[in-house]
Amino acid sequence: MPVHNRKERERERRRQQIIAAARRVFAAKGLSKATMEDIANEAELSPGTLYIYFGNKDELYASLAIRILKHLNIRLRRVRDRKDLNHKGKIIALERALYDVYEFDPLVLINIFHLQSSETLKNLSAELLGKITSLSKQSIRTIAEIFKSGIEDNVFIENKPIVYADIVWALFSGLILLEESKRILDERKDYLKPTLAIAFELLSMGIRKTAAPDSVLSDHPGRKARPGRKSP
Repeated sequence: MPVHNRKERERERRRQQIIAAARRVFAAKGLSKATMEDIANEAELSPGTLYIYFGNKDELYASLAIRILKHLNIRLRRVRDRKDLNHKGKIIALERALYDVYEFDPLVLINIFHLQSSETLKNLSAELLGKITSLSKQSIRTIAEIFKSGIEDNVFIENKPIVYADIVWALFSGLILLEESKRILDERKDYLKPTLAIAFELLSMGIRKTAAPDSVLSDHPGRKARPGRKSP
C-alpha cells in the first residue's frame, strides 16, 4: 500500500474520531458551552491536534452537517427516481424520506436548521461552506424535480418547482423546530410524525389541479391509512 494512501486514510480516520467526539460534547453541553478543549478530551487528543483538522469550533460544529446532508440527498434521489409511484405517492414518499432523515440523526439535523439562520456560517472556511452550500442546493433541486414532474404531467398547479421545494424545506424545518421545542418542555408531546403527515397531506391537496384524473391523484395502492393526530 502506498504511504500516501495510508496517511490519507489515517488522516480521515482521525478526522472522523474528532467529529464523533464533537457530536457527543455538543449533545451534552450545547454549542455555546462546549469548548475545543472539551472535545479534545473526549477524543483523547491534544487541543492542538484538533486545530490541524478544524480551524475553529464553528467549523467542527458545521462539519457534523456533511454526513446527514449526503444521506438526505441519497434519500431524495430515490424518491425522485421511483417509477412505481404516481405523483401523490411521491409526495407521500418525500414526507417519509424526510422523516427518516430526521430519525437518522435528530440532533445534527436540528443543528443544521439552527446553522442556516446563525452567524456561524460567517466563521467557516470557504471549502466547508462550499460543501454545505452545494449539498443543500442539491437537496432543493431534487425536491424541485419531484414537483416539476407533476407540473409537466398537468397534475399540480403550475408554478416554479423551486418554489414548491422551498415551501417543503421551510415546512419540514419549521415543524421539526416547533415540535422539538414542545418536546423539550414535555417529553410526552412527541407529535412530529403525525403532524408532518398532516402537513404534507394538506400541501398535496393544495397544489392539485381539480381536473386531474383520479389515477394520478390517488394514493399508492400499497399505502396504509394514516392515523389521525391524537389530542395532547
